[in-house]
Amino acid sequence: MNKQRLWQIIKNYISHLPSAVWAQFYFGFPAKKLKVIAVSGTDGKTTTATWIYHILQSNGKKAGLISTVQAKWNNGELPTGLHTTTPSSWQLNKLIKTMVKDKVEYLVLETTSHSIDQFRVWGIKPEIYVLTNISHEHLDYHQNLKNYLKTKLRLVNPARAVVYNTDNPLLAKSLAENKKAVGISLKKNPTANLSLKIIRKKYQDNLSLIKVEVRHWAKGFKLLSPYPQEYNLTNLALAVQTSLLLKLKPNQISQSVYSLPPIKGRLEKIETGGENFDLFIDFAHTPNGLENVLKYLAGQKKNKSRLIAVFGSAGKRDKSKRPLMVKSAIKYADIIVLTAEDPRTEDTNQIINHMESGFDVNWHLAENYQESKKRSYYIIPDRHQAIQTAVGQLAQEGDIVGIFGKGHEQSICYGTTELPWNDVKEAKKALWNRIIKTRVAGIVLAAGKGTRIASLTKNKINKSMVPVLGRPMVGWAKRLLSDSGINEQIFVVGYKSKAIKDYLGPENVYVKQNQQLGTGNAIKYALNSLSNKIRHLIVINADQAFYPSEILLTFVNFYLKGNYDAAILSTLKDNPTGLGRIVRNQNGNLTAIVEERDAGPKIKKIKEINTGTYVFNQNFLEKYLNSLPLHQDKNEYYLTDIFSIALKSDPQVKIGVLQNNHPLVNLGFNTPEQLEQGQKLLQRFYPLIENEA
Repeated sequence: MNKQRLWQIIKNYISHLPSAVWAQFYFGFPAKKLKVIAVSGTDGKTTTATWIYHILQSNGKKAGLISTVQAKWNNGELPTGLHTTTPSSWQLNKLIKTMVKDKVEYLVLETTSHSIDQFRVWGIKPEIYVLTNISHEHLDYHQNLKNYLKTKLRLVNPARAVVYNTDNPLLAKSLAENKKAVGISLKKNPTANLSLKIIRKKYQDNLSLIKVEVRHWAKGFKLLSPYPQEYNLTNLALAVQTSLLLKLKPNQISQSVYSLPPIKGRLEKIETGGENFDLFIDFAHTPNGLENVLKYLAGQKKNKSRLIAVFGSAGKRDKSKRPLMVKSAIKYADIIVLTAEDPRTEDTNQIINHMESGFDVNWHLAENYQESKKRSYYIIPDRHQAIQTAVGQLAQEGDIVGIFGKGHEQSICYGTTELPWNDVKEAKKALWNRIIKTRVAGIVLAAGKGTRIASLTKNKINKSMVPVLGRPMVGWAKRLLSDSGINEQIFVVGYKSKAIKDYLGPENVYVKQNQQLGTGNAIKYALNSLSNKIRHLIVINADQAFYPSEILLTFVNFYLKGNYDAAILSTLKDNPTGLGRIVRNQNGNLTAIVEERDAGPKIKKIKEINTGTYVFNQNFLEKYLNSLPLHQDKNEYYLTDIFSIALKSDPQVKIGVLQNNHPLVNLGFNTPEQLEQGQKLLQRFYPLIENEA
């Protein structure tokens, strides 16, 4: 026994145990008033515990749950997300007493080896003790697998019954002769009391379901489950066997299993916004857990698709686990990105060096993200950058990307500090950046002559070449798109177009509108110049693009999150004379954009105006653009007509309106007076805009 372990044992008895005893007496041994189902094991604890709770709750039982993800009961819910599964004895007993006051009868308690060893669950005798599996984990704390297993088994004796996984060799060997132990199996283990097997996969109510047969002793019944993974079938079998011991009937269990909830951070699928690859977040942080989930994901690959795995290994924890994580991953992953996972006071690079020893000779360290061939691995210590790289650069059509190790957790530990962190949010940010850079094009309307501002141009230059604080208006538009990360930019030009091309340079795409037939006609020209990857189009006027880039990014994010067909950026203006009004119905939804020349007295009172900034789904534009009417008085097609046409044609069309009242959002120049006043306003914000470049 090393000194560290000896000191931990001493600390457990002289500190943790007295604290636990005192907590139990202080709160009046609250767990004695409940039927406690304790769930432990290396992997699958949270899922199994949550599903047992769900089955109880959905059958009218007053149940509570304390897990890694949350504490939940009929009158309350407390999210967790740090690095302690089981709370301290004081927190735990206080929470249990609250549940007792709220008439909870069953408590499903996720229980770790640390909490058992440190007496956090002292005084709590489980009605049923559930053991999912035992594999390599926490050996820095327990020293070896034997001690780890011994700790896990300490709750067997006080429990009335034990439900365990007979397919796990360590548990099978330890509990096969125990008369209170009830086993489950997916592999027809003869010692199991309950076995479960897949009959067939099927589709129902738009869900991918599996039909499974449960054999309990000599009897059998069938279940439909939305979770086909082998490891989740084990979790399901444990939950079903536990429910049967709690006197629930097969038909009650069957109805509950059909509606089993997903678990945060457990194979959580992230919507990719139309990108043709799959993205998952999973908590897998042990060799066994990582292997199980990668095995399942590898089975989902199609044709030449690849499985990309992003993971790390925790600092100041079991070092022997680090190469084992890699050894598990290379069995199924095609590309691996090694990164940080709670490095604590250790150097992330040192941790990754330990992990690297798990690769075999068939794998090579890659540095060029363009190669991304199978059996390549990358070292990116910064977890943010690792996720950005995997999602934004490595993932190709048909690929599967898995980000592992953090799951539901809301923090990451560097040094001794817990910093805010969320893998799901980081993955969505990476998707956002990918979409912005590769799927979104900016169209700048710069063909107008600028009749009302002709005294300044003297018809020698296009309106968009009029300088504003020394930079032509079209230069501001280009800057707005570039600062927002929009790589594909199309400039619709017409009158005096050579000056614009000379100013902006030959690297841009220019489309010439031969006749001044309005904005609707201009967009038709631009559509023909898009690359094949583009799905979303930002449309801005060259003379109205003076606002900060974060406003445009917020607007595009609003459009993507809402899954809209199109979106309009609006603002409020006290004196909206001459501007198009946003007309909404009583529910706040857009009904039309009405130009002032076409507006009646009631509409003229509306202060919400159209800023001339839009985002469109390309398919939406192509579907309705040819339906725009010609306004005979102006001999122009108005792009704004597309919204009312679409809304009348199809009630399923979704058009979002985002209001932003930043002073620069509707800054535009149609007269010399507006230019003079506007430059003074813009000058106040100019340093802010400069800092965003």
